[in-house]
Amino acid sequence: MSVTKINVSKKFFNKFIFNNYIRYNKFSNLTQKNYLPTNRPTTNSELSASQLSIKNIDNFRDLGIRESLCKALRQNYNITKPTPCQQKLIPPILSGNDVLIRDLTGSGKTFGIVLALLSKTRTVSKTLSRKVSSSTSPIITNLLVVPSRELAFQIELWIHSLFRDTNLPMKSIIQVAVKTVREIEEEQLLNLRKSPPLLLVGTAKRLLELVENHGLKFHGLNTLALDEADHLIKLPGKYANIKKIINREIHPKPTELLARHILSELNNDNNETSRSEMVYYRNKPQVIVSSATLNRTLRYYFKDNQLAPNPIFIDMSQGNYSPPTISHHCLTITSNNIRNLATSISANEEERIQDFEEDDDRMVDSVVGTIELEQQMIQTGIIFVNHKINVPNLVKKFRKYGIPAKELSSSYIPTINERGYSYNSLSTIETDLNDFVTKPTFSPNTTIYVAQEFTSRGIDIPNISHVFILGVPSSAVEYLHMSGRTGRMGRDGKVISFIKDGQKKVMMNYITFLDLKLNNYEHVE
Repeated sequence: MSVTKINVSKKFFNKFIFNNYIRYNKFSNLTQKNYLPTNRPTTNSELSASQLSIKNIDNFRDLGIRESLCKALRQNYNITKPTPCQQKLIPPILSGNDVLIRDLTGSGKTFGIVLALLSKTRTVSKTLSRKVSSSTSPIITNLLVVPSRELAFQIELWIHSLFRDTNLPMKSIIQVAVKTVREIEEEQLLNLRKSPPLLLVGTAKRLLELVENHGLKFHGLNTLALDEADHLIKLPGKYANIKKIINREIHPKPTELLARHILSELNNDNNETSRSEMVYYRNKPQVIVSSATLNRTLRYYFKDNQLAPNPIFIDMSQGNYSPPTISHHCLTITSNNIRNLATSISANEEERIQDFEEDDDRMVDSVVGTIELEQQMIQTGIIFVNHKINVPNLVKKFRKYGIPAKELSSSYIPTINERGYSYNSLSTIETDLNDFVTKPTFSPNTTIYVAQEFTSRGIDIPNISHVFILGVPSSAVEYLHMSGRTGRMGRDGKVISFIKDGQKKVMMNYITFLDLKLNNYEHVE
């Protein structure tokens, strides 16, 4: 898609600003709070799971999952019963309805969607069958868009693990399309051209690149699933200024461009359509939207853009933001002491601005000391930092202290084996560990991953017992997703944040806003 620069008059521009200002304030009343679950009723065009009387079925087979998948779940994962969220989401997905899903982190949303997509019959609608039969391009029937390559490769690993005892051609079942090294990208493109998969999992940028530069077609698409949709769409906030609103309108996100392309291709529409125009599409794929922080405004967005005009809304969050099994702690770091963040901050209290960064030795020392105190209870841990921190350098600092730190890299190279597909495991993502010696007090199986904030979306690393957040998160939503890497599937978890003294009020606003109970860390004043 080419972008054409146009000159407009001041009168036209002012009208454009006014129209879009009204539009976004009507349909996109986004605040940080809007991004989170609320107890507001569903819109008139939505049907809740309770309204449809979806029964609680305690086995995958009766939910409609293929028998081969049920057998693989028992043998390879020792899973026999679906989670409550999976019980609700699988039937409407298999019935072909548009579905919006909201539940707490770690509830099995993504895995349930993947199982449902793999159980769908691989057919093309009658209205598209003539077009598809005459085409020589690959036909993708199910597309799952995810926010990061880590999550894409993890989903691929799930599927490979499920079918590891079979001789099924995995490229016909699942393929991944993400930005990585050139050799892997070329392999991805070659596989897509040779054998279209039942399920394609990818990031929006890479998928859009394949569409624009390599002719990838979606004219036979049955289902479009968006995991962590609020992160993929990123609508502007309620208090965003006019400049940001207009900039967001002029520069849509890759996921939006991809969705527009898919709808246009399915309807054989080569005309560029303005977002301000209401368009009705005769043909559209089934749309599945999922996020722990799926808000009402985002649901309006999918209706407004004809992606999910009459969806089933499955809300399992019950007004909660974080699983009750997670304990939250926050420590403030100054040049000479460490304290628990007070549960209330006086309006007259003066915050001292610290002149050191989040990766300063004072911050690192505090994290190291806490990890040593928790080492007997840590199974696997993960340290989150903001995008400005150099993760490899930070890993080296932790190693010098004898912490078994490994980089959870967003640019790791997957392996291409003799069957021609990439096979990955997060447990194998590590750099050279020969330059440090782990303290003997740590279990040989203990691993502390270090990752940037944006990788927290959807990723599921086994046995994460502790999450350490270095510095104040970029938003309350991101805190929610980072903390949600632990306490999954009803397990206990502990989250410990480390902030500078000047960040106390921001962090306290997050905690108050999320209605979280902040516990004092017993080893600190």
